[in-house]
Amino acid sequence: MEYHWPFAVCISFVVFFTIGAAFLLRRYEGAKVSGPRDDQIEDPSLVGIVPIGYVCREELWSSCGGALNPSWLLAFRVLCFLYLLPQLVYNVVNSGIHVFFFYTQWTFALLILYFALASRQSLLHFLEDRSFLEVNRIRPPKRSSEDRELLDEDREANEEKLTAPELPFARRSEEKREAAGVEGYFTQCVFQALLPAVLLTDIVYWCLLVPFVLPPEFHHSFIDLNMHAANIVLLLIEFSLNSLRFPWFRISYLIFWSAAYSTFQWTLYTTGISHHWPYPFMNVDTPYAPAWYLFIIVFHGICYAICLLLALAKQSVWSRYNCPVIGRLRF
Repeated sequence: MEYHWPFAVCISFVVFFTIGAAFLLRRYEGAKVSGPRDDQIEDPSLVGIVPIGYVCREELWSSCGGALNPSWLLAFRVLCFLYLLPQLVYNVVNSGIHVFFFYTQWTFALLILYFALASRQSLLHFLEDRSFLEVNRIRPPKRSSEDRELLDEDREANEEKLTAPELPFARRSEEKREAAGVEGYFTQCVFQALLPAVLLTDIVYWCLLVPFVLPPEFHHSFIDLNMHAANIVLLLIEFSLNSLRFPWFRISYLIFWSAAYSTFQWTLYTTGISHHWPYPFMNVDTPYAPAWYLFIIVFHGICYAICLLLALAKQSVWSRYNCPVIGRLRF
């Protein structure tokens, strides 16, 4: 390398923000906010009695504001997964494993992983809910004339028992307070890193790479358009419909994601496996490298801030219609 100090500065930037991201998670992920407990609160996400990083099961499968039946959200997620997965497979088979040399391919694979995880969460709820309704379905037994007379005498008490179809709603109320578990938290974390990463990828591609780096005669294939345009469209639809929270401190997962990619590229370059950079602004052999890396880091924050504004806008829209928003934005 002609220059050594820029590389050291770039590494320092990434290490510093990665340590800061780890501190944020240790400080806020799952940390409980002080405040009196009120078990009568229907949605614990509205009060300061649950962990800031709390994820309940209902957030993983329900639609924001009850806009859609959960079955429709399940169908959308499955269709997205089935639509995107063949493109990734085709791209790898046709171009080889080195397609993962690019950050775009990383985020595209993460997008497919998210829809796979989200589809699984929706499917689990669908199967559990269907099984619960089957088990608790009321099937009145055949009664003799004497039994009917006794039933008439105690009709009011029996009618209260026959209101069992309301049980699923009670179960769902309890389910709101049930933690999502490891897989549920992982799904949430993938979503937190994915949305700003996709936004970052598409903005950089269309605003920087296309006009200044790619040749004018470059032809965008169907897969290119899906990786740099359709991806954000599908993800914004998912974002507008789901109930997942978007707390500010989970920018840490975006930082971890990009830091992992940077470390991957540095490893390839320093070991001699690769002799060129996937993007010009990643080149650490110039004195301008620290400025580029600092700009990209700041741009990560800008993209995440855009996502936070979108989350606030979603919350505001559903609140105007007095619809319950499970995943309210919390600071």
